[in-house]
Amino acid sequence: MTEQAIDLLQKQAALLDAKEFDLRIWKKQTYLLLQRIFGGQDPKAVEIDKMEYEFNSWSLRDASGNQSYESGFKRTGKAILELAITELQTFGMSTPEKIDEHATLATQILSLVFDEMKGSEVKSIRELLRSGLGTEETLRRLREQLETLDSDTMTELLAGILMLSENIESSQP
Repeated sequence: MTEQAIDLLQKQAALLDAKEFDLRIWKKQTYLLLQRIFGGQDPKAVEIDKMEYEFNSWSLRDASGNQSYESGFKRTGKAILELAITELQTFGMSTPEKIDEHATLATQILSLVFDEMKGSEVKSIRELLRSGLGTEETLRRLREQLETLDSDTMTELLAGILMLSENIESSQP
């Protein structure tokens, strides 16, 4: 199954170099393919979906604007497909059940964490996570914010996460 997925992604990457290339069709096919392989909310599928191709006044002012814009679009698409292929070669395919299970677990843990925190703390953490800072800086600031939580809140968080993980493990066959 993994080899078939890799083959499909390689064919999709080859379409980027086709003489009769239709960007809208390629984008839709690639998005659906990535969703099928990696799951509906996979970042690679989301990035393909977010890619926009439009002729605006800025790109039209440059005589080569359309070509350079299209080549940038193709480079981005190729990079995403190469990442997907590398991921499959390295880790293999996840089953849809595992994808959904991980998403559900992450959502439950996040919900538990935010339920135990004050509204201002939740807002502050969400702003930090969406800030676009580098990973190291975000992690450093997140640690600082978590250190301000009192020990009762931290105990409740840890106990809730442990209970949640135990409930998930006991429900598996």
